[in-house]
Amino acid sequence: MLNEAIETRVRLFLSKLQAVPKERLVELASARNEETNKVAYKQAQKDFENAQKQVATLEEEAVKALTGESQLDLSIVNQMLQKHRAKLEASQKAMEEAQTRMQEERENAKATKAQVDELLSWAECFDKADIGTKHMIVSRLIERVDVITGYKVHIKFKISLK
Repeated sequence: MLNEAIETRVRLFLSKLQAVPKERLVELASARNEETNKVAYKQAQKDFENAQKQVATLEEEAVKALTGESQLDLSIVNQMLQKHRAKLEASQKAMEEAQTRMQEERENAKATKAQVDELLSWAECFDKADIGTKHMIVSRLIERVDVITGYKVHIKFKISLK
């Protein structure tokens, strides 16, 4: 019963997938990947800017401590400065990695096309596949299955048609 419900939903999902033109699927997948990378880059950039501000503030405080304008102990300021410089370096590295991923995504349309081709090949062979192949396809498509009271089945797919 559960297997039949899942198989029916997967069949429906795959038929909807086949109804969308291949070029549109590639375009949507690329756009989704680009958006994900942009969000990661913006977050890394924000972290980097915050770390820069913290380091600049601590450097000013160190100068004040040296000149006697600050009540803070210079050793404490230096310890904090080291920690924040390490944080600055880490956030700069994360920002550079996110930027690299964005560039790679733009250049790597072939990989996205290959992923779409793989999905479409699953759609073509699902009905004729043996049980092992069907399980492999289902495991690649479905993140989780919840059986709710009254035997209602809720399936969360890893891939969205949106």
